[in-house]
Amino acid sequence: MAKPATKVREFEWRDQDFEFLANLLYEKTGIVLNEKKKEMMYGRLVRRLRALDIKSFANYCDYLRGSSGNVELGFTLNAITTNTTNFFRENHHFDYLRDKILPPVRKQIDQNPEHHFRIWSAGCSSGQEPYSIAMVMHKVLGKKAQNSKILATDLDSNVLDKGKRGQYEAKLCRETIPRLFLASHTKKVKTAKGDEIVISDDIKKLISFKQLNLLHDWPMTGTFDAIFCRNVMIYFDKATQKKLVMRYAEYLKPGGILYVGHSESLLSVSDIFKSQGKTIYRKIS
Repeated sequence: MAKPATKVREFEWRDQDFEFLANLLYEKTGIVLNEKKKEMMYGRLVRRLRALDIKSFANYCDYLRGSSGNVELGFTLNAITTNTTNFFRENHHFDYLRDKILPPVRKQIDQNPEHHFRIWSAGCSSGQEPYSIAMVMHKVLGKKAQNSKILATDLDSNVLDKGKRGQYEAKLCRETIPRLFLASHTKKVKTAKGDEIVISDDIKKLISFKQLNLLHDWPMTGTFDAIFCRNVMIYFDKATQKKLVMRYAEYLKPGGILYVGHSESLLSVSDIFKSQGKTIYRKIS
């Protein structure tokens, strides 16, 4: 019986190269990449080797160990991570924001025009989540939203740049943004790629985009009324997930809301958070 053909690769890809890269990403970002991700990692990183004119993954690992390693690690991460997001994804989260969280805030602002309402979109990807939040805020609070802010953070610099631009494929926007918001908070532009939608300035001004590694220091001051951390913790191991949730609790006001992804749960910290519905949790104290 003939032996199966050995896969021919453009670059040598050894087990020790994969192990080094996986360990480095875990150490720096907390992202877990197991053996099943080995082929995906090769496919995503070959473009970096070509761009840098590096001849093997062994040499790429040496490059990451060198003086340019910290800068290059950002490109490594951008290549590896998948940023799947959409406007009003998991729509029940935004319904809860509109119906349960924001009406009392409006009453507080009526009593005190200087009242601040703060939301953090952690792992905001290319911006669809914070823009969805901002549209709901604007609908409920109107001009009274001027003192309310959304912090949008991500580790991936490429998706943050896209979020800041606030420009997206028109077809996708029409499929996911409610018509009322499309009419009031976007405009259509023609580009070489085809029709695109640009988010209006009244929504953009509610959001600050910042690069942040969730495993490093958090420079924010004060606390938040709500935190969206959806489909981010699935990349981390259980110990890192629990540590992250505990840190979120410290940055939430008493009674503040933490949103997580559809496959995530806070059952391990049920003494701190109480379920308010599907993947919506309220800080107990």
